[in-house]
Amino acid sequence: MPDKYDITDAELEIMQVLWKNKECDLNSIIEELNGETDKNRNTVKTLLRRLILKGSVESKKINLKDTVYVPRVKKEKFLSNQNDSFLKKLYNGKTGNLLLNFVENKKVSKEELQKLIDILESED
Repeated sequence: MPDKYDITDAELEIMQVLWKNKECDLNSIIEELNGETDKNRNTVKTLLRRLILKGSVESKKINLKDTVYVPRVKKEKFLSNQNDSFLKKLYNGKTGNLLLNFVENKKVSKEELQKLIDILESED
């Protein structure tokens, strides 16, 4: 069975809709996606099928015709998993290296930097 956290960018768009709405039918997913990206019905069905096979999404029949889709992966758990993977791949698992990179490349505002300093100082 594929890893339920191994979600592609296209699948992530569907997961975002499901996390936001808790559960959706196919038409609602398509409608919400088409506000941002243009995904056709067959593409969405294929992506949902993949997510179900991975164990990331569950389908529930609500009557003979209608099915709703429910996320089985919590957004917070997915984000934590992705953060860990990102840190391991690019920064040898060291958060400090990531933060230094952002600070050195001026990707952090003075306000954000001060907030980080405040957090670090309050941990003592």
